[in-house]
Amino acid sequence: MDALMYLTKRTFSNRLRKAMKKPLTYIYIVLIGAYIVMILVGWGILARSGGVDSVNSLVYILTVWLYIAVCSNFISYAKLKGVIFKPSHSHYIFPAPVSPKKILLYGAAKNFIINLVIDVAIALAGVTIFHLSVWRAFLLYFVMFVCETVFEASLIIFLYAKEKRFEPLVKIICKSIYVLIGVIAVIVLLFIKKNGFSAAAAEGIFNLPALQLVPVAGWCVASVRLVILGPETVNVIGSVLFFLSCAGMFFAAFRMKCSGAYYEDAAKFADDYAEMKSRSKKGEVVLSVGRKKKFKKAGMHYQGSGAKAIFYRQLLEYKKEKFFIFGAMTLYSIIGAAICVFVIDTPEKIPPGLSLLGVMAYLIFLTTGYLGKWNKELANPYIYLIPDKPMKKLWYATAMEHVKSLADGIVLAVPVGIAWHIPVYQIIMCILIYCVLQANRLYIKILGESILGSTLGSTGKNLFAMAVQGGILGAGIGLAALMGFLINYNFVFPIMLIYSMMITVLIALLTVGRFETMEQWD
Repeated sequence: MDALMYLTKRTFSNRLRKAMKKPLTYIYIVLIGAYIVMILVGWGILARSGGVDSVNSLVYILTVWLYIAVCSNFISYAKLKGVIFKPSHSHYIFPAPVSPKKILLYGAAKNFIINLVIDVAIALAGVTIFHLSVWRAFLLYFVMFVCETVFEASLIIFLYAKEKRFEPLVKIICKSIYVLIGVIAVIVLLFIKKNGFSAAAAEGIFNLPALQLVPVAGWCVASVRLVILGPETVNVIGSVLFFLSCAGMFFAAFRMKCSGAYYEDAAKFADDYAEMKSRSKKGEVVLSVGRKKKFKKAGMHYQGSGAKAIFYRQLLEYKKEKFFIFGAMTLYSIIGAAICVFVIDTPEKIPPGLSLLGVMAYLIFLTTGYLGKWNKELANPYIYLIPDKPMKKLWYATAMEHVKSLADGIVLAVPVGIAWHIPVYQIIMCILIYCVLQANRLYIKILGESILGSTLGSTGKNLFAMAVQGGILGAGIGLAALMGFLINYNFVFPIMLIYSMMITVLIALLTVGRFETMEQWD
């Protein structure tokens, strides 16, 4: 264990020293700190304006979070893909004379640190936003981090140890998680069938006693409800079962023998994970590790010549995709729409149309670093060899992305607009503004590449893009708000649309010359 601690400290120390020698590190620290403060303040304002700043709302949010976190972690650990090692670990750490259990916990330490940060943030948000008392926030942290980490660490050892006498039980446990997810889905569907689909019904789902008695995830939710809302028969029973399961899993993991039989699977996953990281840096969205992507059969009748060929080739690629043009941004839009419809009530202090526009602008800002196939498209040398005007090549290379943005904007804006009773013209304006700002995000990528080159790396370029996009959004929102305040708030939408189009065209014109010479940047 001393060797692992030395390796950890030395790795961290070397990275810290290297980072502290770069002036940009301090800029990153200031920007990240300011962003965190902005997030907390923004969520606090959103919670108060939407009427979700009560302890009941905190319980509902944590119910969703715990079910997602526990179930996803359980599935990843069951598939031996929850603990991430590097390829170097298979050469230096696995052969070392260190207990396999300690190596497992060392590999899972990153997961525990992430849980620590999230649970501290939840406790602070509970006090500052949701009016939770300090001692209840401390108990919430104890349940969500200390107890859950003990259970998670013990579960990792239990599933990875591969002790023969427990193999049948491990298989049963691994399959049971899918059964539990099915049971939860059935409970929710039956409740919706009986009570309808509305905000009140959604609140009733969170209060179902059955959801507090689902093994592990439900028991953890029961413990959280006990801490936040006080004792009830169901949450007391669930809490007792949760603490007993933590103690039982810890005892089982402590007594189990671990010979290191998981090394081979861990080494294979380390290679697959390293490949996935490499593909992610190139702009690809990899949803699964170690699984080859499958494509559908598709054909294409090409029309036109020159730069138009780029558009038809991209259309052919998307026709081969399982979900056509719907991808990660579509999923984010669905999640955002679900939160606005079922969690946040119709805003009263801020006009609903402006609130929707703010949500869409915030989503664009959060996903500035996500570029989908656009990043991959920039690496295709044939684009620069096509004998056509740079402006045409830039347009046709991004045309499919504009179509995707239109679809994603509709997915987000239409359900929220209907639920919040927003006028049709404002919904249309929001969708158009969303498409224009998404196009602006693509062109900023080229501008950042041309200005920064390889001086800041991918993180620096993403921060640059976020700063530019944030500045554009801030200036546009400020101008629109001023005109809306002085004249009428309905002017916000056309002003924001015209402003966004002007800025996008300007950035596109700035990037045309650079786009023509991008093949020389490598």
